[in-house]
Amino acid sequence: MKLYVLDLGKIVMKGANPVLDEPDAEAAIPIHSFLLDTPEGCILFDAGCHPKAMEGAWPPELCGNPYVTGPGENLPDQLARIGVDPGRITKVVLSHLHLDHAGGVHLFPQADVYVHQRELEQVMSDAAAGTLDLFHVQCDVDSWKAAGTRWVPVSADAGETPLCPGVTILNLGPGHSFGMLGLSVELDCGTFLLVADAAYCREHFGPPAKLSGAVVDQEGYFAAMEYLRRYAAEHHAQILFGHDMEQFRTLKKPPEYYA
Repeated sequence: MKLYVLDLGKIVMKGANPVLDEPDAEAAIPIHSFLLDTPEGCILFDAGCHPKAMEGAWPPELCGNPYVTGPGENLPDQLARIGVDPGRITKVVLSHLHLDHAGGVHLFPQADVYVHQRELEQVMSDAAAGTLDLFHVQCDVDSWKAAGTRWVPVSADAGETPLCPGVTILNLGPGHSFGMLGLSVELDCGTFLLVADAAYCREHFGPPAKLSGAVVDQEGYFAAMEYLRRYAAEHHAQILFGHDMEQFRTLKKPPEYYA
């Protein structure tokens, strides 16, 4: 089994930063996905931003924090670089449905898409009512519907759900968003925990854990942090944070991989 870290560009946070909860900061946060090439097929964890985000898909108020990509920093090109046709992806696991994690799901209409049940239900309800929050965007909902996305809701009562040998979905509950999922990946070189924004960066993970600016359930947010801390210790796992630029720069990028 191989684990690839796919570089999908960055979002430049200008001025007040609602995620880091800092009043005056400018920082580039990495946008990335992970591709698992397994004997049972290819699995994608998270799907980055909508390909047309800065071309009218995102509302103007979001474009004040621009999504910036360099040559090849998009899902089709990153997959091509490692010789993976998008049609080979049979499963997609979404940590949550925020605009920087679920914007490319429509590129994989053949795949089963795993998402936390509460996250899916709340976002679809809000979309129908016209009450989506800042980080869930209408263009993503529209693209999922147009593609006929094959949702596989992960029950709010689920604990750890094996996806294939060596790959396990972790139910992290509500916290950063209405329902969060992580992924445990066991390789010969070691175990990795893909946790997305359940642990935004090393500074937030601590210890002690630090509250980020984008949280819907503070108690759940801190409970997920401690669960991940215990899980990592028990499995001798390395945590790959959601938007830690310092860590991201150290990770292998295609065509290199972890195995």
